[in-house]
Amino acid sequence: MYLPKPKKLAETGLTKELLFRLILRHLQEEASLSLPALVDRLCLRGSIVEPLLQELKTLQLVEVRTSGRMDEAIRFALTQKGQYEAQVLNERDGYIGPAPIPLVDYNRLVQAQSLGEHSIRREQLELALADMVISPELVNVLGPALNSRRPLLIYGHAGTGKSFLCHRFNKVFDEHIYVPHAIAVQNTIIPLFDPIYHWRVVGNDDDLDARYIPCHRPLVMVGGELKLDMLEVHFDRQSRQYSAPLQMKANNGVLLIDDLGRQGFSADELFNRWIVPMEERRDFLSLPNGLHFDIPFEQILVFSTNLDPESIADEAFLRRLGYKLQLQAMPEELYRKVWNMNLEKYQLSATEALFRFMVDKLHKGSNKPMIACYPRDILGIARDIMHFNGQADELLTEDILTKAWHMYCVH
Repeated sequence: MYLPKPKKLAETGLTKELLFRLILRHLQEEASLSLPALVDRLCLRGSIVEPLLQELKTLQLVEVRTSGRMDEAIRFALTQKGQYEAQVLNERDGYIGPAPIPLVDYNRLVQAQSLGEHSIRREQLELALADMVISPELVNVLGPALNSRRPLLIYGHAGTGKSFLCHRFNKVFDEHIYVPHAIAVQNTIIPLFDPIYHWRVVGNDDDLDARYIPCHRPLVMVGGELKLDMLEVHFDRQSRQYSAPLQMKANNGVLLIDDLGRQGFSADELFNRWIVPMEERRDFLSLPNGLHFDIPFEQILVFSTNLDPESIADEAFLRRLGYKLQLQAMPEELYRKVWNMNLEKYQLSATEALFRFMVDKLHKGSNKPMIACYPRDILGIARDIMHFNGQADELLTEDILTKAWHMYCVH
């Protein structure tokens, strides 16, 4: 995708008033700034910023300050009138950062970067899941589910690897996308880029509009801490800044709702909130001032739960999800692969007889299913025991494995 730097104010899609506000806020924070410094902070060309500064001077909001040294760049600062104006603006909106892109440009960007045109193949999926032990049957269901772009429900007992699997979904689509620093809805600025979810792609393109950041496709994961207001535009009165909802940050990537049914509200409330976005692939939002707008709902939406799906959702909604994927106990051949993978991870040595002891005595004796969390966690505990006792270079024994098992299992 080609996103050239705008050369004129009209090409930014922004109003002069919005950019005036941003310039005043930057000058208020830094006391004085040179033109190159302002250009860098606003991520706009000097050919756009300089005329705005001159107009602010005419309005007696900005003045030129020089040190008298020929080698020092001219710096701009707020006048007393400008200080007052900046303070009034700051009380309404505390955003300070790069210039945003207009909402219409954001909507076009998300649609252009949609996953809808990118079908994945078996080899691509298997490569993304190479660090997991996964059955061919699971791949046969997961591949078409991801290609459909329809919401996906993954369910099964705790410890079967649901979250571990979901963490790898955005690795399937390894191309990068562009994420804007912020969005302008009329003259309201909503910051969007979030370093928690948006990982920058290394590289520097001087021709790129710097208001956009090249990133990996995002994976936004939220669990029991999810609140319904996290799905709406929120205004923080302390920082006086807006925050984008989670689904907006997840656009062009994956949104995982983990531990479904364990939030502080019913799953029905969440489902009702998203019935229209899931069907129309558009989400409808509003600002505290009553302004309504819509954005694309373009992500792979994944629900994960260890509860019975029928206990948290009615049949009508489950039909809307399209794909359901149940993770169950592993057959012994796959469980052995998980065992060996974790032996290597923790740099432990064990005999084949110890694996049989794990399966025949510990699992069957306790009636515990063979699921992926047991080798990962119990071998980790065994490693800790051996390091503590100075046995790091010795073979893992039945005695140590049994101690680790009882430390991990409640009964």
